[in-house]
Amino acid sequence: MSFFRVNGQISKDEVLSRFGFKEYSIITDNDTIYYYVHQKDNSKPNKVVIYLQGTTQVPESFFEVDETENGKKYFQHFPSDYNLLDTEYIYVVIGLPGTPVVKGCKTLHLDKYNSLNSLDYRVFAADTVIDHISEYLFYPEKVIVYGHSEGAFVAPKLATVNEKITHLGVWGGSALPDFFDFIIFNRKANIRGEQSDSITQMNINQTIELFQLVAKDSLNTVPSNKNEITEYTNKRWWSYSEPTINHLVKIDIPIYVQLGTEDESSPIESNYLIPLEFARLGKTNLTFNVCVGCDHGFKNVTNGKDNWSDIFSKFIEWSNK
Repeated sequence: MSFFRVNGQISKDEVLSRFGFKEYSIITDNDTIYYYVHQKDNSKPNKVVIYLQGTTQVPESFFEVDETENGKKYFQHFPSDYNLLDTEYIYVVIGLPGTPVVKGCKTLHLDKYNSLNSLDYRVFAADTVIDHISEYLFYPEKVIVYGHSEGAFVAPKLATVNEKITHLGVWGGSALPDFFDFIIFNRKANIRGEQSDSITQMNINQTIELFQLVAKDSLNTVPSNKNEITEYTNKRWWSYSEPTINHLVKIDIPIYVQLGTEDESSPIESNYLIPLEFARLGKTNLTFNVCVGCDHGFKNVTNGKDNWSDIFSKFIEWSNK
């Protein structure tokens, strides 16, 4: 695969401009945080929407360019939800450490990504971005944060830290940690008859033992299979080990939880704890939605209908009530 280049380099600014984004940077003690703002032309926004994406073991750039015989093809690796917003909003995504915003415009620094990638770092970065927007762009009337997949673990903890956030979206996440999800997936496979009782219990025991090893070496930033490129680090696994429900119940602003019953990445089962726990505590700030038959990205697994945009539009309508 080849990429559109200017003087041997991919033109980052050209790609960002094509998608309508502007880059901002914040220098910190051990990193530079980059964030990207989409704003409608000639608009005077007073609201902010921040999307916290999931991650992969090898981080993915936000944008990519492929030069083909028929011309350049441009790719964006996150939802185009900004197209559904009016001129009152800016839409923000936050870069990952060591990761170029456009694939190939700079070198991917995997060591830097592995050394910093954690729940606490992502909360710190998003918290810093919100404060930077408020100080240098405009002071927002609303700050709407929604996280999907790993971002659904980041968003609740962020909301316990930054008081400027007014509305919170938690999409495709889990009330309990990743390792509990791994156990649930094994148990579900057993119930479906896909693996025996003995294999299921063996897998569950191995999952528990693996987490115990992570706990003993929780600051290690070498990927956990020592292969450098195909696994997360102990630091990353450990940072997400506290149950998300612990953060959710501390939050008093409105929360919009969105789930899919056929989620292949985050099993829905643990999430039913959320409305039960909110009811037990007498909390009334939860909206709990389930897309029946939908996968991790809210696509119906039977008819293929993509429900993401409809869900996002309803989420924004909800934030204006």
